[in-house]
Formats: sequence, C-alpha cells, structure tokens
Amino acid sequence: MQPFLFKKAPRVFKFSLLLIGLCLISCLYFFNLLGPVDSEDDVEHLFVIKKGTAARQIAKDLKEEGLIKNARAFILYTRVTGNLSHLQAGHYLLKPAMKVQMIVKKLAAGQVAVQKFTIPEGYHLRQIAEVLAKNEIMTAKEFWAVVKEGTYDYSFLEDLPANEKRLEGYLFPDTYLVPIGCSAEEVVATMLKRFWNVYQALPANETGLTIHQVVTLASIVEGECRLDEERPIVASVFLNRLKRGQKLEADSTVQYALEERTQRVLYDDLEVKSEYNTYRISGLPPGPIGCPGQASLQAVLQAADTDYYYFVAKKDQSGEHVFSRTFAEHIAAKKKLGY
Repeated sequence: MQPFLFKKAPRVFKFSLLLIGLCLISCLYFFNLLGPVDSEDDVEHLFVIKKGTAARQIAKDLKEEGLIKNARAFILYTRVTGNLSHLQAGHYLLKPAMKVQMIVKKLAAGQVAVQKFTIPEGYHLRQIAEVLAKNEIMTAKEFWAVVKEGTYDYSFLEDLPANEKRLEGYLFPDTYLVPIGCSAEEVVATMLKRFWNVYQALPANETGLTIHQVVTLASIVEGECRLDEERPIVASVFLNRLKRGQKLEADSTVQYALEERTQRVLYDDLEVKSEYNTYRISGLPPGPIGCPGQASLQAVLQAADTDYYYFVAKKDQSGEHVFSRTFAEHIAAKKKLGY
C-alpha cells in the first residue's frame, strides 16, 4: 500500500500545483478586471442611476460608458462584498481612472455629486432666483412654481398666502451643497430647514411679535445695517418707533418697493405707492423684504435697550451710523455729516 501512495504522490502534487496556478491566474485576471479602464484618464463623467435600477443594468451602463472593464466582474465583486443590493440612485461623478472598488464604495454609500451655491444675507426672492438659475440648480420658472405651490410642513408658513412672496425672508442665506438632480422643491425645502434650525437656536421670542413679524423686522435691519454690532441698536430704533406708533421710514423698504433697485433712494422714490413703503404706511410692511441672516434675527430678539428713534449713516463708507433720541438731534447729526 505504501509504495502505491508513493508512486501516486507526484501526480497529486503536480495536479495541486496546476490548480493553484489556475487559481492564481484566475485571481489575477479577476483583479485586473476590477482595475481602472484607463489609469491616466481623470476626466469626470456624470453617471446617473435612476431609482429602481437593477444592479445588472447599472453594471451594463457603467461598461457602456467606459467606466468599468467588465460588467460580470463588477456584479461578482458587489455580491462578494455584500453591496449588490445597496447601490443607491443618484447622480455620480466617476472617472475611468477609478478602480471598481472605489466606484462601488461611492455607489453604495450614496456619495452623489453635489452643486454649490451661496445666498448672501439680505437677498430677496428675485435675487435668489437669479443665483439658482445662474448655478443651474433650477430655472427661474421652476423656482417661482415651488415658492408659490410647494408643500412645506412648517407652522410659520401656514397663514401665509400662496403667492410669489410666500417664502420671502425664509430661504436662509448660507452656502449650500445640494445633490445634482435634486428637485427644485427639495432645494427650497433644504433652505427652509436651515432657516428653522437657525431660528430655533436663537434666544426665546419675548418681543410680543409673531415669527413673521420678527423675520420682517429682521429683514429691514439687514437692509439697513452692515455692522453686526449696530444691528441690536438699529432694531431698538424700529421697535421704539413701533411702540410709539411712528412710521419706520426705512429706505430699504422703499428699495424693495421699487421695480428696479437703485444705489440711492431719492426723495421722489419715497412717494412710491406700495404696501412695503414704510414712509407711507404705518407699522411693519406685510412681509419681509429679503432674507435676514442670523445676526439680524438675533438683533430683533435681543434688541439693545435704548431711547433712540433716529439714525443716519456716516459718509466715510465705514458702515457706521449716528443715532439720535429726538428729531432735532437727528437733523443736527445730518447737518454735521454733510447731508
């Protein structure tokens, strides 16, 4: 029996070596198929996976777009790694220089391509529409449609009329990253959510004003102020006027009422007939005149304790104002500044 096993051993050994060799070759071939299509091609391709697309179709599409070498190798790899059913829908930026491992990691993690846009403090809806259109986030038509008719579950929007000014003041000024392919309504919802998160973190509202009135006054403060340290003082001026029943007479509201904004408000502009012109109407306008930032919102909620009723901007481009208690003081301040 022993001589027989001895004679057979070389064949078994050779066969084992052959199997090992074939396995190594197969593994090398498989891992080669997982490698980049072109390791020097770093050009990004926008690859779209629609909701409900099967993994095999995704693999086929990747192969057709020159992003992977072999669809079957891609499927096998996703199955072995447990990612076969975890590839997520969305828009992705992929390169021919990427390995399958990296592609699968991005698709399984939902690392979709994003677009960046910035809304400066004080921008009104017309300006926001321009920013979004310029950055190709959505068209102006899509923007106005979702502003007027979009469904957003926030209590502060419940009593606002469904018109093109409904969301004025509530699309929070910030820098945003949104997924490419995100719907217009989802983008606007993101901005509303940002507003609400910021507002809820602010000091409690003890002003006696509603949220809508706070945002409206904050938008006026935003339009009148450049310096954060002055915002609580400017807010106190307007709150003092409201308590006394005195007109706000804010130039920023006149700018909003004009069809085209000007660098400077002229005396003729003060006569514009508009419910937003606080030189003609008493109290607050019907809504915000732009989107106030956090500092302006907080300035209204924590206004300075002053007896100021007037302020005038200095001419030195510093952004500073001179504040006065009486109209006589205000006239004297204006004269001193060269108005």
